[in-house]
Amino acid sequence: MNSLRLGVLISGGGTTCINLINSIQDGRLPAEIVCVVSSSYKATGNAKVQDHDIPLLVLPKHKSLSDEAYSEQVNLVLTQHQVDLVVLGGFLKRYLPGSAFKDKCVNIHPSLIPAFCGKGFYGMKVHEAVWSRGCRVSGCTVHLVNDEYDAGPIVLQRTVALNDDDLPHDIQKRVFELECDAYPDAIQLFANRQVRVVNGRVVIKRD
Repeated sequence: MNSLRLGVLISGGGTTCINLINSIQDGRLPAEIVCVVSSSYKATGNAKVQDHDIPLLVLPKHKSLSDEAYSEQVNLVLTQHQVDLVVLGGFLKRYLPGSAFKDKCVNIHPSLIPAFCGKGFYGMKVHEAVWSRGCRVSGCTVHLVNDEYDAGPIVLQRTVALNDDDLPHDIQKRVFELECDAYPDAIQLFANRQVRVVNGRVVIKRD
């Protein structure tokens, strides 16, 4: 089996990307990160990526550029590197996969979609909302990316129980621990060609 060729999109510290690199190096994930696109020259993840000798392109989004035009620029880079699966790793610009990567782009969200998701729900804002609502469980969701925020078909979800004395940063820590396993596990399903989209839902092919 050929390893899955990943293109990772980042905007900040690159924590998700480094987690995937570690999973690949550990032999857990049969994949290769063939390129990384960063939306900012100031992203601290850029240097981390370069330390691993992975091709990096910094592609800021200018205010005059539409989401569609910006996404086309990103897709051009991904296509040039023959990417099989696009992985969003804390990418803070709106990315539209378009026909080039329809059903071939995934994102991980730090809540159990459809709760606490959509435009404006990202990072600590999600965990603060979970805490404010008094949720007894939280978790993460890996989903396919379409043209709407956090609205693509769900691939995989993981849950964690919350305690009464958990604060937002405690919830963030618990959920991030889930993410470190959930994202590689979801990508593994793509590597094994187990993911199908049927009637707008992801169906996982089981042996």
